[in-house]
Amino acid sequence: MKDTRDRMRLIKYLIAVLFLLIALAYLWTSLSRPHETAGEYSQFDKERAIIACMTAEYATNYTDDPAETDMFPECEARFEKLKATLPYAEYVRIQQTPVSAETGPVQMQPYEVFLQIMTGADR
Repeated sequence: MKDTRDRMRLIKYLIAVLFLLIALAYLWTSLSRPHETAGEYSQFDKERAIIACMTAEYATNYTDDPAETDMFPECEARFEKLKATLPYAEYVRIQQTPVSAETGPVQMQPYEVFLQIMTGADR
C-alpha cells in the first residue's frame, strides 16, 4: 500500500515538474522572440486579412454554388495592395479599436479603406 502511494507521489511530482518546465520554456521563447517592428505587417496580420477577404468573398458570391476558382491568390494580392495603401499604425488602430455609433468619419476612414480593399469594392 505504501509503495503505491509513493509511486503516485512520484508521478504527481514528475507531472508538476514537467508542467513547470513547459511553462518556463514558453515564457523564455515568448520573451526572447524578436519583436515585430512598429511599421511592418506580420504573418499573423496577413493571415487575418486574407481570412477576412475570403470570408467576404465566399459569403457574398458563393453561398449557393461552389466557387470555380480559388480566391486565395486574389486575397493575397489584395493584402499586398492593403500594405501599400494603409500604414501599419492605422491597421493596428482599427484592429484594436471597436467600432461604435459615436465613431466619426475621420476615425472610420482607415477601416473603410481596409474593407474596400479586402472585399474588392475598391475596383
